[in-house]
Amino acid sequence: MTRSLAPLQIVVALLLALRLYYHLTADLFGDEAYYFLWSQHLSWSYFDHPPLHAWLIRAITTVLPGVLGIRTLMWLTLAGVLAIFWDWSKRIAPADPQTWFWTAAALYLASPLFFGFTLIAYHDHLLILLSLAAMHCFALFTVRHEAGEPNTLRWLYSAAVLLGLATLTKYTGIFVGFGFALTFLLRPKLRPLLLTPHPWLAALLAIGLQAPVFYWNLTEGFASFRFHLGSRWNGQAGHVDWWHPARFLLLTIAILSPILLWPLLRLIRARPAGAFADATRSVAVLTFAASTLGLLAVSLVLDAYFYWSLVGLIGVMPLLAGCIGRRVVLWLHLVFGLVCATLMVVNFAVLPISAFNGGKDPGSGINFGWSEIATRMRAAQASAPADLFASTGYSVTAQLAVALGTDVADLSPNWSQFSYWVGAHDYDGKSALVLSGENDKREEVAFIRQHFASFTEIDRFTISRFGRPIFTWRIYRGENWRP
Repeated sequence: MTRSLAPLQIVVALLLALRLYYHLTADLFGDEAYYFLWSQHLSWSYFDHPPLHAWLIRAITTVLPGVLGIRTLMWLTLAGVLAIFWDWSKRIAPADPQTWFWTAAALYLASPLFFGFTLIAYHDHLLILLSLAAMHCFALFTVRHEAGEPNTLRWLYSAAVLLGLATLTKYTGIFVGFGFALTFLLRPKLRPLLLTPHPWLAALLAIGLQAPVFYWNLTEGFASFRFHLGSRWNGQAGHVDWWHPARFLLLTIAILSPILLWPLLRLIRARPAGAFADATRSVAVLTFAASTLGLLAVSLVLDAYFYWSLVGLIGVMPLLAGCIGRRVVLWLHLVFGLVCATLMVVNFAVLPISAFNGGKDPGSGINFGWSEIATRMRAAQASAPADLFASTGYSVTAQLAVALGTDVADLSPNWSQFSYWVGAHDYDGKSALVLSGENDKREEVAFIRQHFASFTEIDRFTISRFGRPIFTWRIYRGENWRP
């Protein structure tokens, strides 16, 4: 280990240690528990997202059960991302690949956007790996085709398969495909290929891999598509709002790291030496452009979320190692990222930050103490037996189901994947112990209350850490559910 690399390696080690601490100590987030339940109910697709992540969770938790399997999968995808970074480093900077690699790894891990959305088992950690792998194969295809090498099409079709799998993980994977299309159009040596069948067959291959999603939507009235294009936006879809694109850009820059904005602009303007560096820059920057412009257009009418930009940014992250400029810029980013990463892990695995000043953050506090919550629910069942355990939304319902190791009913009025696992009259006449949190909307609790003949609070308790209260729960007993 050279002395010049030691500080970067220490930063990488610290960021990995923070991830490991979180994964060993924190309860599952609501969405993590929700996706785990998907994996226990295998389907062609799901209401909220495509199915690949759930399928892989099922595969790995068959070998490594529960939380261990879910979080092991995240380390495997991280290893895949870093392996591609290393391959790029050897190709782009063959004289000193280690410096490039450790710089790229530190930049990536220190970005609050990438640290946060790969810390928790959202679909994004798998989407990031598959999107980056697709760009890698497409860059190899570009380099080899433009050099006149034989048998280059296998890289094009490999990119198509990986693109299809990325989109089978999350719909935003489609922006990688738009980036490839722009690369075909804007690189003169690739453009003639558009007169051959291969780019079109590759596109059809990527689309064909979406067959499970199309089939599920056809059999369920296009429910997932209608949700993402309309119902999830509470009637706001289709109304142009110029503030939404501005907010999307500002949030993306702030959470990616404001310090990386100038290096990103330098990368866009760069003309790198070397065929592979030129090809990767082209593919990465054009995918970034397709994603950013596409999401800005979407945000005019749908208020796009900043984290949808992950697919467009992952390709440029390792390339920023060559555009970071002065060392002070690099270390400003790394210090910023270390501070943010530490705060995230403390907030979600130790104690919500707001609690240090006596405040409350229900959005963070809700993720603590699930073994305690399960104990209170079992005690309630022992003292006031009911037919069902239930809760007031998909997120809490999933966390409670995982904590109890049994089925839990989602009684909220909002549609979710739980709605596909029960019939309209499955709960008729049944009693339930209903877990309700302090941040539940009054109308949701009122909706549940009106569907029971009686609805009585039987327990109230507060989850605390280090003597500080962080979240209050109520347990109700409802009698005779009426749809």
